[in-house]
Amino acid sequence: MKDLIRQRFSPFLKFLAFWLFVASSSVTAPAQYRFTQWTPDSGLPQSSVRGLVQTPDGFLWIATLNGIAKFDGVHFQIFDKSNTPGITSNRFVGMTRGPGEDLWLTSEDGNLVLRRGMTFRTMDERDGIRPRSVEAITGNPQGQVWLESDGKVLRWDETSKRFQPEPFNTETRKFHALAWVGSGFWTIEGNRVVIFNRGKLATFAAPTSTDLPSVMGVAANANGDAWISTKDGRMGRLSDKPPVFRKAPDYFVLHGAPGTDWNLEISPYRFERTLLLPVEGTIHPIRLQVIGTDNEGNAWVGAEGEGLFRIQRQFIMTLGRPQGLVSDNTYPIFHSRTGDMWAGSWPGGLSQIRDGKVIRTLGLADGLPALVSSISEDKDGVLWVGTHGGVRTLVNGHLKKPSLPFDDSSTAAQVILQTPDGAMFFGTPRGLYIVRDGALQHLGIAEGLATDDVRVVLMDRNHDLWMGGYGGVTRIHNSQMSRWTEAQGLPSNNVRSLVQDSNGEIWVGTYDGGMGWFRNGRWVTFNTKNGLYDSGVFQILEDQHHWFWISSNRGIYRVSREQLAAVADGKQSLVASIAYGRSDGMASPECNGGLWPAGSADGDGKLWFPTQMGIAIVDPAKVHVVTTPPSVAIETASVENKPESEPQSVVLNPGQTNLEISYTALGYTKPEQMTFRYKMDGVDSDWQQVGLRRTAYYSHLPPGNYTFRVSATNSDGVRSRQDAVMHVQIIPPFYRRWWFIGGAILLLVLLVSAAWLFRVRQLQEAQERQQNFSRQLIASQEGERRRIAGELHDSLGQRLIIINNLAQFLLRSKGKVRTEEEKRETVEEISGEASAAIEETRAISYALRPFQLDRLGLTRAIQALCTTVMKASEIAIHTELADIDDAFPEDLRINVYRIVQEALNNIVKHSEASSAKVTALRTDDSVSLTIKDDGQGMPVKPRTYMPGKGGFGMTGMRERVTLLNGSLQVESSSSTGTLVRIELPITTSRVL
Repeated sequence: MKDLIRQRFSPFLKFLAFWLFVASSSVTAPAQYRFTQWTPDSGLPQSSVRGLVQTPDGFLWIATLNGIAKFDGVHFQIFDKSNTPGITSNRFVGMTRGPGEDLWLTSEDGNLVLRRGMTFRTMDERDGIRPRSVEAITGNPQGQVWLESDGKVLRWDETSKRFQPEPFNTETRKFHALAWVGSGFWTIEGNRVVIFNRGKLATFAAPTSTDLPSVMGVAANANGDAWISTKDGRMGRLSDKPPVFRKAPDYFVLHGAPGTDWNLEISPYRFERTLLLPVEGTIHPIRLQVIGTDNEGNAWVGAEGEGLFRIQRQFIMTLGRPQGLVSDNTYPIFHSRTGDMWAGSWPGGLSQIRDGKVIRTLGLADGLPALVSSISEDKDGVLWVGTHGGVRTLVNGHLKKPSLPFDDSSTAAQVILQTPDGAMFFGTPRGLYIVRDGALQHLGIAEGLATDDVRVVLMDRNHDLWMGGYGGVTRIHNSQMSRWTEAQGLPSNNVRSLVQDSNGEIWVGTYDGGMGWFRNGRWVTFNTKNGLYDSGVFQILEDQHHWFWISSNRGIYRVSREQLAAVADGKQSLVASIAYGRSDGMASPECNGGLWPAGSADGDGKLWFPTQMGIAIVDPAKVHVVTTPPSVAIETASVENKPESEPQSVVLNPGQTNLEISYTALGYTKPEQMTFRYKMDGVDSDWQQVGLRRTAYYSHLPPGNYTFRVSATNSDGVRSRQDAVMHVQIIPPFYRRWWFIGGAILLLVLLVSAAWLFRVRQLQEAQERQQNFSRQLIASQEGERRRIAGELHDSLGQRLIIINNLAQFLLRSKGKVRTEEEKRETVEEISGEASAAIEETRAISYALRPFQLDRLGLTRAIQALCTTVMKASEIAIHTELADIDDAFPEDLRINVYRIVQEALNNIVKHSEASSAKVTALRTDDSVSLTIKDDGQGMPVKPRTYMPGKGGFGMTGMRERVTLLNGSLQVESSSSTGTLVRIELPITTSRVL
């Protein structure tokens, strides 16, 4: 990479072929220049620039009186005392480059600062200099650095890491800074002037009567020329032999070498320089401090109080009304066989241009209608001009109105063409008119054309005729017409140009759909999605290197025919478009089209395009093409909006999800047209084409290691050789670490195993409970059967035996005389036994199912139960019963009854209570039963049923509550007694 270093920031750069001092010289025809200015309003630290350096990495560094700035062509990064350790003063007055990317800066207070890497350090005695003693600094292209401290010249020695005095220092030599920043040092020794200029020591004979106190200043250029001025207003050139003092003029002018138009106006008193730059026909003065070129050939000027300037030669020349055009608003441009260019304007007329100068204009006064719509030339050299007032010809310098059958004052010929057989074709808004051998033929939509609005006619090498306009394209081949519209693959129906390239291929340009290539019988289309700069293609002109130059509403752009073919073949997805506009010399980027020809090439290969502000003339041979691939750099990386100190490697800790990456590309010719693409390996499957955007955003990246890559393409389609790379590490939270995941899996296995074992145990216990319940149920059933059998046998059976015996006795005594009294007593005894048997039967039946439950309902059955228990015991039982008759299905009410019955049975048998209370409360969806006593309490845990010991007890109660989908809670203590609380949902259907 070519370095931009202070030593070359003199007014005598190679870019300018070095300035030559002459008394006067003639200046060649002025070229056009454009400057871009940066001031504090646009990011520069301060408006007085005292140093410019381009380091090998491509960055521009600008030293000012308020800090130093690092510049990529778009953004300034400022380093000063407030944000950079090692800087002790912001007022820098000089800068040069050392080895590698080292920067050496001198401050106004006499200190020296070294920038190495991204650290700054103020030098001191450890480095061989005294603080606040440095007056000036200089260097050479090899990176050697010298400074002047306490009147002595010191050189930086990289081996010892110290400044060492030069051997030519003597006790009598006290050096001072040369007038131009960074150029070197001078002193007077006797009648000699000693100058150390950019690493070279030279001695000049001093003019007579020269002593140190009388000298105002000394200046020297890169060629070794030197000047001296005195305080009394005299000046001498030291390289003259013999040098003589003369009265100094107010200023003298330094002219550029042949081919340049830059002049320097120099004040001899302090050798202050003013750059006289030709811009848009005027001279723009710039108070110059430093000047140089970058690695792309752009000139940079650091000014005093005016900021930073980038100066570029504009290769597009503009020819407009100030240069003699009849009007600025130009439409058709035609190149005649004589080499002249003809341009039609709206309004205005016709301009004839020869050797870049307008030599003749024709307008209304000459009989030419003001609105020129087309220009052509026949085989006899006659110029044909279409206007919005009919067709005219120019014969021997005179305008004539030819006799055409269709032509009148309303005819607007938008294109005129003569074919080799002499036929004249006129395209108009009313169709195509053909005049052949005096006969007129009209073609339009009715005759098979794609449009009546014909704007371009082309005869190709095969003598096929192509016609285009606002409606489509038509080809006449062997008298057969073929037409194409958008439905047949045309880019757009609004056709503005038809051209045949150097390979004989046909191309169509449209107003709003891009361009099309007629290839193998079909149209291949190209538009902005394929990389075209604009959808407008008003004219297509091919240069000798097979680049297509295209005009549009947004300027002129060029594309490579080779790249278009590669896109058509699927070898690449985008074509590189290089755009040109005001910055390249166009007075207006808005080109005109729709009238033919909408631009032409002259005999020298220059391309002429009509615009709203004159003619834009492009010389493809002088196009400034930046072939140096842009360098790409990652500037900052921010995690959760906090900048990282090392953007080359970024780590996101748990909880940090947002990553913002700012990148740049080092391009200075057209940095605003630099385009980018980036890719995060492992996240993005393909490159992300992001255009001009210089920031990438990523959020919620999964844990892992990634590589971010970014590349850039400059305005000339040159891509960076190497991607800028940043490593990104996403640290997972602890719960996503392998050890945690492994532990969690192990814990899960243990929990699942424990849950499974617990569930198995639950099922086993449930199975055991079920088996116990089944055994208890069977035992209960068998016990109940034994009880019923015993009661039937012992009571009811005995009663029946007695009744049977009495009846037998009564029958056997039939023959015997029995008194009526005896018979009556026997019958009464039978009746008594029968009554007792009936009561016992009722008791057995009641034990099996209380009759009150069916006759009186659940509520009154419970009430009767409580009354019966109270009568059969010494326990006072109180009741508070809501109506719960319809709260449960009929077949389940017995379970509620048995629950209460079992609870009362437990009270009677175990509680030794004196009182108890049964409560039934009802809500909309549940019934709450409570049975409380004031006894001695009872075991809460269900007991195993023992055959012959009564009912199920608590086990039976729990099973019945479960059957009803309810809950059972028992509270018992020796001091308060026992409380049984049962919650049962109300249901009108059978519980399964």
